[in-house]
Amino acid sequence: MAVFKGKGRCIACHNGSNFTDNHFHNTGVPQVGPMEEDLGRFYVTRREQDKRAFKTPTLRIVIESAPYMHDGAFKTLEEVVDFYDKGGNANPQLSALMKPLGLSPEEKTDLLAFLKALT
Repeated sequence: MAVFKGKGRCIACHNGSNFTDNHFHNTGVPQVGPMEEDLGRFYVTRREQDKRAFKTPTLRIVIESAPYMHDGAFKTLEEVVDFYDKGGNANPQLSALMKPLGLSPEEKTDLLAFLKALT
């Protein structure tokens, strides 16, 4: 839980009893497959800053909800943690919350253990 609340900064979006802020964020999730680009919340608001923004999901029973991200871009929680550790994928609307974390292998292991315990 220490990494979740501290260096991992997960708590910035995954907070409260449901582990979600219920807000929309652009985390730079890569486009999967040959389909047209998914612009997320932009389809509703038509605001540039909402392009590729998706609602923060709950982390409750996260181990049972693979594949991960709105489009199933990642098959494992390890891939998700690596993605966030790198700071996501850069794009003009990337959330200011997305920054490289610099987690050690031990910190990643601790974070994964905490996430798996939410199930």
